[in-house]
Amino acid sequence: MTDTEVTEADGEPEAAERPWWRSRWLRVLSWTGTAGVVAYTLIRVLGLETGWVLVTTVAFVPYFVLAAVVAAGVQAAVRHWAALAVTGAAVIALAVVLVPRMSADEQPAAGGAEFTVMSVNLYVGQTDLGKVVDLVAEHRPDLLSVQELTPGAAEGLAELGLEELLPYSILEPDGLAVGTGLYAAHPLERIETVGRDGIFYQIGAEVDLGGEAVRFMAVHTAAPATPERIPLWEDDFEQMPRPDGGAPWVLAGDFNATLDHDNLRGLLADGYTDAADATGEGLTPTWRPIEGGYLNGIVRPPAVTLDHVLAEDGLAVLDYAVLGKDGSDHAPVLATLRLP
Repeated sequence: MTDTEVTEADGEPEAAERPWWRSRWLRVLSWTGTAGVVAYTLIRVLGLETGWVLVTTVAFVPYFVLAAVVAAGVQAAVRHWAALAVTGAAVIALAVVLVPRMSADEQPAAGGAEFTVMSVNLYVGQTDLGKVVDLVAEHRPDLLSVQELTPGAAEGLAELGLEELLPYSILEPDGLAVGTGLYAAHPLERIETVGRDGIFYQIGAEVDLGGEAVRFMAVHTAAPATPERIPLWEDDFEQMPRPDGGAPWVLAGDFNATLDHDNLRGLLADGYTDAADATGEGLTPTWRPIEGGYLNGIVRPPAVTLDHVLAEDGLAVLDYAVLGKDGSDHAPVLATLRLP
């Protein structure tokens, strides 16, 4: 019996004879990556994100899927079939979540008034206000939700003629990112019970669309940017109006959440449709920081979808678009809806 045969009979072949792609360290690294993919998938699919770290990372599910596909490709290259099978199953589970956002849904039959909703985040009043007014003049929204409306921005928009295009408004301008505005082409009356308890102002109103009523909320939830903000962000979602059999609700603005956050998915399950998701644009991003990030700004978070138009179930979503950014970290969004 040769030395090699003795070694093999005793157990594992010598390390020198093991192919590099079957090395123990590579297998351990591969299984570690698979464990991470599985854990992330379970957190997303089961809605288990709690705390700042998980809430933040769940925003990046589309990018995580791409990274997991690359990892699966590496596992295939090194012939680690067991780990590849588990990683692949997790990728498929996340794909089941994401793929429907890329196809338009059949809309309910609706014969009521047609109207257009726009949402704009002014980046603490620093965006190009002239471009905002130009967008309103071009798209003629019936309802406009404005976030981060400072006193100076409110005055600037008025001077540029926004109130001539949208003569009805409820405005609560303030410093920093706190202020919000709701502009309309139709008469409106404030709903005092909506949007009063958040750290950012949020405005609810009932709007008369020529004999048909719709309730509209200019949304700006607390940003879950720090551990201390998470409870405030969660409270904002709990206090969002739910369908109650009255005039239908439309919510538009900066939700500081993607369709992968359990809070937003819970709101949708209570009777809303996301306009982007309904039109196959659910993966179109709306936010990316202009500055900041990591490594002295060299690495910035990738773009994600934080701005939404939610229409109460029964309204038809006729069109949706993400418009160009001009000096803001958020892109304006535009949706055309029809009442039942």
